[in-house]
Amino acid sequence: MYTDFYNLDEAPFRLTPSPRFLYLGKSHKEALALLTYGVMERKGFILLTGDVGTGKTTMIQALLTNLDTSVTRVYLSNPLLSSKDFIDYLAFSTFKKRLHFRSKAEFLIEFEEFLRQCLHHQKNFVLIIDEAQDLSFDLLEEIRLLSNMEYADEKLINIFLVGQPELNRKLSEPRCRALLQRISYRYHIPPLDFEGTRGYLGTRLKIAGARKGNDIFSKSAIEAIHHCSQGYPRVINILADNSLLLGYSEGKRKITAPMVRQSYEDMSLKDVFPGNGLKTPEPYETKKVKQIHIGRFWKWAAVLLFLVVLVIMGMSQRARNILWELFGLKQAHHQVFSDGITKQRLLLEKEQNGETGRSANNEEISGPVSHDDATETQEVEPGEILQPQGPKEKVSPLKRENEGSFSGLTVKEGVICRDIYRRRPLGVGDKFEASVGKLYCFSNIIGARSPVEITHVWYFGNAERARIKLAVRSFSWRTYSSKVIRSQDIGNWHVDVLSPEGEVLRTLQFKISPQKKQAS
Repeated sequence: MYTDFYNLDEAPFRLTPSPRFLYLGKSHKEALALLTYGVMERKGFILLTGDVGTGKTTMIQALLTNLDTSVTRVYLSNPLLSSKDFIDYLAFSTFKKRLHFRSKAEFLIEFEEFLRQCLHHQKNFVLIIDEAQDLSFDLLEEIRLLSNMEYADEKLINIFLVGQPELNRKLSEPRCRALLQRISYRYHIPPLDFEGTRGYLGTRLKIAGARKGNDIFSKSAIEAIHHCSQGYPRVINILADNSLLLGYSEGKRKITAPMVRQSYEDMSLKDVFPGNGLKTPEPYETKKVKQIHIGRFWKWAAVLLFLVVLVIMGMSQRARNILWELFGLKQAHHQVFSDGITKQRLLLEKEQNGETGRSANNEEISGPVSHDDATETQEVEPGEILQPQGPKEKVSPLKRENEGSFSGLTVKEGVICRDIYRRRPLGVGDKFEASVGKLYCFSNIIGARSPVEITHVWYFGNAERARIKLAVRSFSWRTYSSKVIRSQDIGNWHVDVLSPEGEVLRTLQFKISPQKKQAS
């Protein structure tokens, strides 16, 4: 109705979930990456929760759209089924035809054989259950038993439970203890913040044909929408759609805050979110309040800092050290390592002893690269920590302990993939389209007894396109390099993983094919 009035190609705020209008904020990107990782790495159970209207179903639809033909998927959107109806639905969705099984045991035999064939052909199977908070305890137990299907230490089935926060409470029941222990990863989608709300509105308007979203919604209108909706995308859609309709009826091409508040009141949305008030703080009022609080904070902070400086200046060095220890501070720039241990090795030793935690480090390493479109990155894999070389000699982190002694270096795992997430490769394959943009060469190196360097050499045909040196600093170390793939780089590629002496440890071959033309 109002699309022509606002020069739009279509209505931008429909309530039906559509991957075309997908907006990926920070939390949504993390959720989508986690779901994709769970499918590709066969992680079994994954739990995705979020309040009503936060975009869970839209996220699932985006995941299903992004999955290729190597993934067999079954999507259940209505879990109010009996155990028998669930088995019938799963059988029909899996085998794509109506089959009559005389017993549950007969179905399980056929279903497990189907999953083994999927594993044999390098295919994944994922069962996605939406609105999972409505699952009965009996059906939850049936689903848990399905997850027991394994073969050669590999999960045969991935199960994603998607639901509202009540699902967490249901899984916390004692009768669900066995299922809860099987969940590999869980993620909760929060509502959008103000910047997310503005990005959400702008993205949907742009997809609908608007040249500039700011020409339709004023900044104060966006603030009012965020305040009234509390950042829930579904309520944002309702408010924005009704505000556009109100603007059309009044002949106004610019949506203002009073129009948003009027739509909020007319739709009785305060009954949906009773904590919201209709009065939205104006920008100048908010700014004034913030300035008062910030001014008071810095005034007292300055006084406290001045007193601390006076006290410290009158202290001895020993007293200062006691003060640092009392507040849990360390003067790292005053420490002298008389035993010659480098800072990197000290951190690694502390990590092994549990002093710095077990989280992986991401480092950008500047190494010699043949082309400006090639990069390389490293990640720490906790493993055997290298010992210091001696108290007198300054040892470089990449210096060899025994010259020429690298016979034990091997590539435990080497793949070409589309991305790296949490130290694991995503989208592994040997055939990619020219539109892929960037590819990664992932290597898991084992056997290093001292710090060494390996090399990734990228070849297009027989022509070297990039040579990237990568540091290996422990016995077990994961590292990767990346290469930008241009649209004209169609043909056979390979990456040689070279030892420090230049010997080929592993060759990874892949092919770039032309981009498929989309049907008009």
